[in-house]
Amino acid sequence: MDFDEFEQLVLKVLFETDVPVTAAHVAYLGRTSVRTAEKHLARMVEHGTLNVRSSAAGVVEYVYPGRKPIATRVGGDTSLGPPPISSGDSFFMTLRPKANPVTAVMLSMLIPGAGHIYSGRAGAGVAWMATTLMGYACCFLPGLFLHGLCLVSAAQTRRG
Repeated sequence: MDFDEFEQLVLKVLFETDVPVTAAHVAYLGRTSVRTAEKHLARMVEHGTLNVRSSAAGVVEYVYPGRKPIATRVGGDTSLGPPPISSGDSFFMTLRPKANPVTAVMLSMLIPGAGHIYSGRAGAGVAWMATTLMGYACCFLPGLFLHGLCLVSAAQTRRG
């Protein structure tokens, strides 16, 4: 998960739930490692988007200075704790599943660069597509070599 996607997830948690923003909560919701969540949260603190505090239990929480608690819940329930989330809730539907490296390679075998686009790297996909097709246009061997490099690059999907 890149920083921009992560930042959108944190903002969604901040303004649509009462869940405290901790590395573990955001890592779970974003389907990423706690280490990656900590790294991205530290970057948000550096930029001044979030502040850090320690709860009474010693848990490190990240707070947004202007965050207001959600006052009313469904049925008037104002109890503390995370909001109820049903399996049909669209909160989790907006998260993109991780790209499968095997699928990325198979797509790039058919069309050079398609695996990159599938992995969320559209710029790299278009560049590989143009470069590989130019290689095939010049001569078969350079195109074949570039196609092989494209397959190797497509296998290197983001791992969060």
